[in-house]
Amino acid sequence: MFLKRTLAVLLSATMLFGMTSLSTTAATTDTEAVSAGNYYNASYLENYASNAYNEQNLGANYSKSSTEFKVWSPEASAVKVKLYATGSDSESGAAVLGTYNLKKNSSTGMWSVTVNGDLKNIYYTYLVTVNGTTNETQDVYSKATGVNGNRSMVVDLDSTDPDGWDSDNHVLFNNAQEAVVWEVHVRDFSISDTSGVSDDNKGKYLAFTEGGTKINSDTSASSVSTAADYLVKSGINCVQLMPVYDFGSVDETITGSATNRNWGYDPVNYNVPEGSYSSNPYDGNVRITEFKQMIQALHDRGISVIMDVVYNHTYVTEGSCFTDTVPNYYYRKTSSSVYSNGSGCGNETASDKLMYRKYMIDSILYWASEYHIDGFRFDLMGIHDIATMNQIRSSLDNLYSDGSGKKILMYGEPWTGGSTAISDGCFQSKASQLDARVGMFCDSYRDAIKGGTNDASTGFIQGNNGKTNTVVNGVKGQCFGAKAPSQTIAYADAHDNLIMWDKMVLSNGSKDWNSISSSLTDQMKATMGLLMTSQGIVFMTAGSEFCRTKQGDHNSYKSADSINAIDWTRLKTYSETADYYKGLLKIRENYSPLKGGNFSTPTFQSSYGNVVAYTYFNNTAGEWGKVCVLVNSGTQACTIGLDGSGWTVVANGTKAGLESLGTVSGKSYSIPARSTCVLVQSSTFGNLQNAEPTYGTLKV
Repeated sequence: MFLKRTLAVLLSATMLFGMTSLSTTAATTDTEAVSAGNYYNASYLENYASNAYNEQNLGANYSKSSTEFKVWSPEASAVKVKLYATGSDSESGAAVLGTYNLKKNSSTGMWSVTVNGDLKNIYYTYLVTVNGTTNETQDVYSKATGVNGNRSMVVDLDSTDPDGWDSDNHVLFNNAQEAVVWEVHVRDFSISDTSGVSDDNKGKYLAFTEGGTKINSDTSASSVSTAADYLVKSGINCVQLMPVYDFGSVDETITGSATNRNWGYDPVNYNVPEGSYSSNPYDGNVRITEFKQMIQALHDRGISVIMDVVYNHTYVTEGSCFTDTVPNYYYRKTSSSVYSNGSGCGNETASDKLMYRKYMIDSILYWASEYHIDGFRFDLMGIHDIATMNQIRSSLDNLYSDGSGKKILMYGEPWTGGSTAISDGCFQSKASQLDARVGMFCDSYRDAIKGGTNDASTGFIQGNNGKTNTVVNGVKGQCFGAKAPSQTIAYADAHDNLIMWDKMVLSNGSKDWNSISSSLTDQMKATMGLLMTSQGIVFMTAGSEFCRTKQGDHNSYKSADSINAIDWTRLKTYSETADYYKGLLKIRENYSPLKGGNFSTPTFQSSYGNVVAYTYFNNTAGEWGKVCVLVNSGTQACTIGLDGSGWTVVANGTKAGLESLGTVSGKSYSIPARSTCVLVQSSTFGNLQNAEPTYGTLKV
C-alpha cells in the first residue's frame, strides 16, 4: 500500500478515498463558482453537497476488527448494506451473509454503519430507497469488485501489494516534455502469438512483467525482442495505458474470445482495475495485485505510466451506481427526463457539481497514491469545467511532502463528443485559464502533418503546401496559444481514427496495408522527425514506429484481435523505420531545447512550400550547441541554406542517432526527398561522447 512508500504521502493513515487536507484547501463551496452552467439540474442537491464536501473515507473502510460503510445519498429514506460470500450468484458457495441498516446524518446526507468482525474479501451492495423505490447497487466508491463489477468487495489493500511494492516509486520527469508517450491497449500489447508472451499472460496485465520475449518466441541469434524488452531497447520512456479501470463493454466471464474485447471507454467502477486483463476476474484481489505488478515492472525498467481516464460519462445512466445511489444528481440534464450528451455516449457527468468534483479529485489521488500512476490523460476534457481541472492539478501538486506530485503529468482532449451543457469546458480556446501543466492535444498540428483523420486527404508530409504554416506553429508548440510546452501534446495519430501507417497508405492512393514502399516509409520517418523535434509532449500510438496497421479500420473500438493486436513481425519488416524512431528518441533525450520547461523557439530558415527548416540554440554544458532540423516533404531533393557552416549529420532520412553520418563544411545542405534530417554544430558534436541514457534502463 502507498503508506509504505519512501515518499511522504500527505494522506492520513485511515484515509483511502477522502480528500487530503491540502487538497481541500483548494475546494470551494461557493455556488456561483461551482455551477458552470444553467442546465436543468445544475443546483440540485448542492446545499447537501456543500455540507458533505469535506467528508472523508467514503466507501468501505476496512480494519481487521471492523469495517465502516459510508455512502452519500441525501434524498434516500433508507440505506442498507447487504453482504455476500461471492461476487456473483453463479459461483460456488454463493450466499447472503447479512443485511445492516445505515444511519443518516441529516445535515450532510451521509449514511454510515460499522460492522464488527473481519470482513476481508466479503462482497457487498447497497440497498438504496429513494421516493419509495429501492435499488440494489455496488458502491460508487468501490475499491474492489467481483466479476463484471456488480458487487463491491471489502479489501485489505496492504495484502494486495506484490513483493517489493513498498520500494516502488513513481517514474517522473523534471519537465513534462521529456516524456515521449507510447499509447497502448493492454490486450493489443501481447495477445498476438507474435508477441512471444506466454499463453497464460497474453492480453493480460502480467504480459508487461515478462522478460526475454522474442517475435514468435524465436530464441535464435537473429531473434528480435518484443513487449517490455522492446520498450527498454527502443528507449521508450513513457507508456499510456488505454482504459484500465473497470468498464462495462467486456464480459469478464467469457475467456478465449477474440471478439469479447473493447477499448474500454465505458466506465462502470472508476476506482477498480478492469478484470478481463487479470488471470482471475472473480477474485477482487487478483486484478489489484496484477495491476500493481504491471506498474512495478514498467517502473523497474525506468518507464513512466500514464492512465487514460474517462470521467466524462458512464457506460449506462439508468442502472449505474451513480443514478441508483443519488438519482438525478451526478449527470447534467437538459430537462427532467433528458440527459445532456456532450460525450456522444448518452450522458455527460457534472464535474462542476460539488460531489462529482470531489469524486474526480478523490479518484485521481487514489490512483496516484495507491497504484503509483505517474500521469493522467483525460478523455473529452471539454466536458470538464476549468475549475475542476485546475483543482485536480493543485491536489496532485500537494500530494507528497517533497513536491514530487507537481511532476505527475496531466493532459487531455480539448473537445467533446457533442454539445455540452456548460460554457467553461476545457477547450483549446480556454487554455489560458488552465494551469500551464494541464496539457491539450494539438489536433491542428496533427491534421496539418498528415491531412484529415479518416480519409485520403493530404497534409504537409504528403506534399500539401497549404499546411506548412500550421506545421510551423506546431513545431513551436503554440498552435493554440499554449502557455508553456507542457500544455501542448504534439502528435500525428492516436487510438481514434486511422492509425498513422494506414493514413499514409490511404492518402497515397493505396490500400496495401503491407506495402514496403520506400515512399511510404520515408513519409513515416519524416513525420516522426517532425514530432521528435517539436516543442511539447510527443505522443504516438504503440507500433506506429514500425508501421502498425489496423487494415484501414479507423474506429476499431470493438473490432477483433485480428484488427487490433500488435503484429510484432512488422518490427522486422519495417526495421529501418523502427530504428529511425529509436535514433530520434536518443537525439531528443540528449538535447535540452527539445525537452526544457520553457519554449525554446527555433529560428526558421524555411517555413513555406515543401521545406520546413529550423535551428535550435543551446548552451547547456555537455550537450550539443546548435541543432538544425530540415524537413522536406517534396518528391525531389532540395538544397537549403544553413545558419552558418561546420555541421555534423546525425539524421539523414535513412538513419538517425547520436553518431556522425558525415559532415557538411559549407553553408547549405541538400535534403533528400520526403525526409527529416538533423545536423549538429560540429564544434560541439563531441560534447556527448560520455552521454549515458537516462530512460528505458533497468534499475540496478
